[in-house]
Amino acid sequence: MIALEFTTFLGRFHPVLVHLPIGFLVMAVLLEWFERLRRTETKSGLIPVAWLLGGISAAAAALCGWYLGETGLYEEDVLFVHRWLGIALVVLSFIGWWIKRNPKNYSPYIQNGYSILVLGMLFYEGHQGGTMTHGDTYLTEYAPESLKGILGVKKDTDSLPRFGNPDSVLVYKDLVSPIFESKCFACHNNEVQRGGLNMASPDSLLEGSQGDPIIVNGNAEDSELFKRITLSQRNIKFMPPTENPLTYDEIKIVEWWIDTGASFDANVSAIDVSENMKPVLLRRYALDVEPKPWYETVQLAKLDSTRITELRQNGFTVKVLGATNPLLDVSYSGNDLTKAQLQKLEEVKEHITWLSLAETNVTDDWLAIVSKFPNLTRLELEKTGISDQGVALLPKLQHLEALNLYGTNVTDACMGDIEKIASLKRVYLWGTEVSPQIAESVRENNEGLEIILGER
Repeated sequence: MIALEFTTFLGRFHPVLVHLPIGFLVMAVLLEWFERLRRTETKSGLIPVAWLLGGISAAAAALCGWYLGETGLYEEDVLFVHRWLGIALVVLSFIGWWIKRNPKNYSPYIQNGYSILVLGMLFYEGHQGGTMTHGDTYLTEYAPESLKGILGVKKDTDSLPRFGNPDSVLVYKDLVSPIFESKCFACHNNEVQRGGLNMASPDSLLEGSQGDPIIVNGNAEDSELFKRITLSQRNIKFMPPTENPLTYDEIKIVEWWIDTGASFDANVSAIDVSENMKPVLLRRYALDVEPKPWYETVQLAKLDSTRITELRQNGFTVKVLGATNPLLDVSYSGNDLTKAQLQKLEEVKEHITWLSLAETNVTDDWLAIVSKFPNLTRLELEKTGISDQGVALLPKLQHLEALNLYGTNVTDACMGDIEKIASLKRVYLWGTEVSPQIAESVRENNEGLEIILGER
């Protein structure tokens, strides 16, 4: 076990080392061709040195890559070609060093041909490595359709679902179970239970194989299920024992599911998604798990243009956030705002996400109207007469992220109500009576809350 862990440790240095031979060998060839264009009589001594360093670094990368391949994360057929092509590049690099040490002993045709051969193998080998890690569509996935046609890229006919909202995606039911159904159910179902294992339902999966559990919640490496799917495909215990093994992305999804507790009920938003899993979910399911502001997640019908016109006639400046986002950015300028005008906004309260009443005559009690806006994420009240009594009405805003109280009449007494706004990420209190000590105390008690404070 210790030896296996150590070789795995060494194997993970492969992505670090693999770029060194690429750099050295490409530099050696380009330097040689540059000198050939200049028709210099004496070739630079750096050329054979670069070939030698390329060979040494290629050997180190190949060794680490061999160990990385033993983890079982890669398909055997592609891995076989990648491994031996890498070893061939090591040998060719040292032969190249020998040739470049005495360039006068070899004709320019041999030397150029040799350099082109090595470069071609180098680029193909790099492409193979990228394909194993990122999938065979990584380079062409976002290419223009015309270029895809030239390259002969086939349209994706994969039947995998494409998800939009992580909240509605169940990790086991929607992501993991389809993998098991495709790769494991043929031999482990209600009728056929090879090895005494039935994977057809969560309950039977938890029973394990012949009474022995195959999943250790929170620890994929100690789980027999994960061990079997990551063995060398030459191993008699490798699963599935067919020509259709789990892909790199499928293995990573199973590993992530087990490491995060192997829940059968949790959705994607409820569990931790590590940085290396985000691209897997994005390319496999078009599932973007990066956190988004509330206003990007709200789904509402577009507001009728007559309602927007009516608001503008009442003195408000109204902007729609975007062609695909019907939420509104509303502002008012001047000291002639009335409560009746503000009540007009209440008629479209679901659509207002940004509201600026800066430098207006808004009063504390009018904020009772604003507190009813369910999708409000930004509220600007700077340089108004708002006091602690007005702030006390704002904790009802469950999605408020930014609050500007610069130059208002608030004091330390408002900080308790500000703390109650759980969604708040930023509050501007410069030019108020809020003391630095109280502000710092609130900041320490509320991780993620930024308080911008100055002197009045």
